[in-house]
Amino acid sequence: MKSFTAGFCFLLLLTGTRLQASHIRSVEIQALQQNCSVLTYTIVVIGYVNYGTPVAFGGDGSLLSFGNGSSVVLPELIDIDTIDALLKVGRVQFETTVTFLNPGTYTISYTEANRNEGVLNFTGSGSTVFYTEVSLLIEPCHCNSLPTLSVPPIDRACPGLAFYHAIGAADRDGDSLSYGLSVPLSTSNTPVTNYKSPNDIAFYAGVDYNHATEAHNGPPTFSIDPITGLLTWDAPNTVGEYTISIRIYEWRRSPNDSLWNLTGYVLRDMQIIVEDCMNRRPEISVPQDVCVIAGTLVNVTLKGSDPDGDPVIMEAFSDIFSFDENPATVQNNGRQQSTSPPYDTASLAFSWKPACVRVREQPYAVVFKITDRPRSGPPLVRFQTLFVKVLAPAPEYERVTVNPVNKVLTLQWKSPACANTKAIQVWRRVARYTYDPPECVTGMPKALRYRLLAELPGDAVSYTDAAIAVGAQYCYRIVSLVGDAKVPSRISLDTCLIPKPPEAPVITTVSVTKTHATTGHTLVRWTSPFALDKNQYPPPYTYKVYRSNGLASSDFVFVQGPLQDTVFIDTLNTQDLAHRYRIELYVPALTTAPVDTSDAASSVFLSAQPDTKELSMAWDAETPWYNFTQAYPYHLIYRNETGPDGPFTLLDSVDVNENGFVYTDLRAQPDIVYYYKVLTRGSYGNPDLPHPLENFSQVLRALKPDTIPPCAPVAVMETTDCRSFSCLGNNYANKITWSMPAQCGDDIETYQVFVSDDEVNYTPLARVTGNSFMHGGLPSLAKCYTVAAIDPAGNMSPQSQPVCNDNCGFVTFANVITPYNADGRNDYFEAFTDVADGASCPRFVKSIALKIYDRWGKEVFALDALPGGENNYVFWNGLDPAGKKVSSGVYFYSADVYFDMRNPEAQHRVVKGWVQVID
Repeated sequence: MKSFTAGFCFLLLLTGTRLQASHIRSVEIQALQQNCSVLTYTIVVIGYVNYGTPVAFGGDGSLLSFGNGSSVVLPELIDIDTIDALLKVGRVQFETTVTFLNPGTYTISYTEANRNEGVLNFTGSGSTVFYTEVSLLIEPCHCNSLPTLSVPPIDRACPGLAFYHAIGAADRDGDSLSYGLSVPLSTSNTPVTNYKSPNDIAFYAGVDYNHATEAHNGPPTFSIDPITGLLTWDAPNTVGEYTISIRIYEWRRSPNDSLWNLTGYVLRDMQIIVEDCMNRRPEISVPQDVCVIAGTLVNVTLKGSDPDGDPVIMEAFSDIFSFDENPATVQNNGRQQSTSPPYDTASLAFSWKPACVRVREQPYAVVFKITDRPRSGPPLVRFQTLFVKVLAPAPEYERVTVNPVNKVLTLQWKSPACANTKAIQVWRRVARYTYDPPECVTGMPKALRYRLLAELPGDAVSYTDAAIAVGAQYCYRIVSLVGDAKVPSRISLDTCLIPKPPEAPVITTVSVTKTHATTGHTLVRWTSPFALDKNQYPPPYTYKVYRSNGLASSDFVFVQGPLQDTVFIDTLNTQDLAHRYRIELYVPALTTAPVDTSDAASSVFLSAQPDTKELSMAWDAETPWYNFTQAYPYHLIYRNETGPDGPFTLLDSVDVNENGFVYTDLRAQPDIVYYYKVLTRGSYGNPDLPHPLENFSQVLRALKPDTIPPCAPVAVMETTDCRSFSCLGNNYANKITWSMPAQCGDDIETYQVFVSDDEVNYTPLARVTGNSFMHGGLPSLAKCYTVAAIDPAGNMSPQSQPVCNDNCGFVTFANVITPYNADGRNDYFEAFTDVADGASCPRFVKSIALKIYDRWGKEVFALDALPGGENNYVFWNGLDPAGKKVSSGVYFYSADVYFDMRNPEAQHRVVKGWVQVID
């Protein structure tokens, strides 16, 4: 950690001046894993502050949270290193350690009041809390430190001139970085108040906003390059301070599926100070990106100039200056240099000789900055970034030998140049593929179609290949895998040879000429053993044909022979199976036993690709020759619509080196049966053998998948007639019916019914085959439904327009009561519940609040919000609040009734009436 801090300070050219701390302009959080085998991190908080004010950085009100439930309050930091003396901006730093107990994603944040005053593009900056955060993915055996930022986040701009800034992000794990703009925060997920982008029209008063770029050719822009991180504002206008936020994302490629996964991000605020100036930006020569073999010296000289002839300072920022071994160096870094005419004398010399431990997939970024020093007014800057990719050297062969007895081949190579080589890959292909790798390409390109034979330990120096076919030319290349991440090296030179000359039959054709389940035909051809010693094995020769089923089966059975010809037509099931053939060589003049045997070769088998939205197919063959060739890269696709016997026409071709053995017929139409066959083209790479080797697959019958969903049904709800509605307890039912629009056709297999209680969230209810559905056993009718149609291919239509039902809210009260005669009849004022057909019973009542008054308006009874159904809707027994009998006569009631209804307007009703009390 000490070396890292020292390097960082060197890059920033800090003076180490002790000053008093300040209000906050920016804060950076670093999370650096101490050891890949433990979950302990060094957390660094770097604050950029105004110095010379009585407000200290840290102290009460500051909070560094680690995302694991723990946090610390920073001490007041009073040691400040000067960053910009004119702006009185300095840098403070705090370090601590934290150990995370469990894997997971942690958000580490820092909060402190307050930001500096005077920011233009949001409201109340001086009283706004400063908040920033980083996100860190922690996994076992997964080394992950977050990116560090080497360029200070304070920069200057001039009105009318495009502004550029590079933040100098570096990731010591070699993860890939991307960049995006964000919004400054005051707390987690809370933007500062009224934030505006610096190119907002509010900051362009007095100018033509639609022509406010430096070239006056469009509205102003404010953006960041997602790949390089170069920030561009073309062009500022209003003088003042602007705060922006940048999010740096960290990505790592999964070795399992090669997908890029987000492993963290860093949120960084920065400030741009726009000042009036009569200055022009300095210039710095554009460096060319470099790819360098580890152990090779890189020398780059950059020239600087200024159109006004002002002196300039040239600086370099990168983590590579702080490496423990072979750190990069620069000359004239941070020194003021003249650019007076007639010569541009300013320059910066950069050199680096990276060691093997610096090999990684991602390049290193070196940010170069030039700053002018005008006689008056603010200085201006320009940035350029040099990307340096460090490559592992290619392995070098020592020798290649072939054992003349057993014909096995042995490769030998020199010990790897990089001591941190973890593995050696041995790759092979049949038939030479001429290829000179571009300067920056590492590893084995897929398009070369080499096959990985073995991955050996890093100290291995030889490999023996015994799986060699007769007559084939074999080409080998070797790749080193360097470092813990196993970064591929440059590929070795190829070495090609024919280990086994054609001293046995060599199969050249296994082509399906007729497709049928029982009477199909496969044509098999082979060469005679023309390299065989005729004196030792005198002709004539005869052959026997053996066959196995499938692409890889070794269960060969005798089919035909002995044959004197080198061609054979096999009759069998070619529709459903590929077949593999082997030819035995006989020399009748010498022996009745086989003298030698060809290598096995299969027919080409074509199959439809499942689970695709288009008509896609793939083919395969197991052959001793290679169907990936440089001279004949295209396999041909034939098609017809009449049947397996043709005639076929050429439909398309596939560059299999680039795309593999797959094809999608984008011109196929639904509901049409097509017939396809593929012609493969291959080679042994041996000039003495026929080429190209062309073989047909069987004919495939295929139909384009139906991916077009039906149109939506039209649904209807059978609504309830509340006038004849009966109280059925919790056994209500809704019935939905639907039909398909006439233009939609009738190829519907089933329907999916969806239900909702809130008219927003619909969930599947039932799958039915008819055109109606009864949803029964309901305690409430207040529901909405949609219906979707499903065709035989499983495509589901959009859901229909919702149809809804509602409850029937109803209550009615007695109008005569005789509470005092003790006859058990009409003793209480209550809601009717005993009508024979149930039509007048209370329905879907949630609550009733009741008041009863005498004829002079005096309240004699009150009941608040009695839930519906409680006490059988019995409310009043004819007694006043003191418990005394009221006198006979007419009384008036008012009931606030709340119903369980979907319609808000029907949920509340005031029911008024009178009741006669008879003594």
